[in-house]
Amino acid sequence: MLVSLTTLTPTMQEALRALVAAITEHDGISPINESGSLGIDGVREADFFFMGKRSDPHGFVVCDERDGTLLVGVHPDHRRDGVGTALLTEALRAHPDSAAWAFGTLPGAPELAVRCGLVPVRELLRMEKVVGTLGGPSPGLAPSSQSPAQGPADYTIDTFTPADREAIVAINAAAFAHHPEQGRLTVQEFDDLTRQPWFSADGLFVAREGGHPVGFHWTKRHDGNLGEVYVIAVDPAHEGKGLGRALLQAGLDHLAQQGDTRIQLYVEGNQHRVVEMYRKAGFDVAQTDTSYRTKEQA
Repeated sequence: MLVSLTTLTPTMQEALRALVAAITEHDGISPINESGSLGIDGVREADFFFMGKRSDPHGFVVCDERDGTLLVGVHPDHRRDGVGTALLTEALRAHPDSAAWAFGTLPGAPELAVRCGLVPVRELLRMEKVVGTLGGPSPGLAPSSQSPAQGPADYTIDTFTPADREAIVAINAAAFAHHPEQGRLTVQEFDDLTRQPWFSADGLFVAREGGHPVGFHWTKRHDGNLGEVYVIAVDPAHEGKGLGRALLQAGLDHLAQQGDTRIQLYVEGNQHRVVEMYRKAGFDVAQTDTSYRTKEQA
């Protein structure tokens, strides 16, 4: 039975999280992203389609209202039975302007897209590098308890304070004005993210000119000694001065100091200059995510 919902009870939230975990264990990759997870938690607006019992679903679509995306997952025991096709068809009927994400672009994803009349429109690359841990601070990088580090030219790099929040959101909006999801970050959403268990002010580096924020590198730590270049953004007026590279290195040094041995990041496949910067920093493509839309929306 296919069920459509706009609000999840705590029991249904747990059932959906359990299904996501089972799919992740089988595929080696989660069928949802951070925004979809926040939708399940009730922090962001989302609709939901289920197949199976509400307390024990075997397929779902999270319709992420904030990002305009559809995130599909089907339990391995129920694949090749038309579950994904039925769910995605219904979700597209309700949200025809949304894009469907296939994380990892697993073999069944292109087939499902064709059956639902979708075509690929965008690629997101997950890049990784292996690093050694550092026993102490790198030269030129000061921990938050010390004085700021000297960045390129007249810039300094230190760590986040609550007074920086509005400036960081403004920098993010300017740097990602072209980006369909990242550029939408609001102050409220920023505050929501800082309340997540993984947030650490010591891992959010801020570049300043004359004390005013002009760029930032937000790092994130996961389990298993995995760190992430979560967001790097530089005010467009300050681009081309090496600030992005300096912020990148500050964050990488921090993650290594915390004991992370693998670092990952996500970058748009068509951002060739940025991809090349990460390649020069030792990152390689480990995964490609594909976004699909209807032919009318492509």
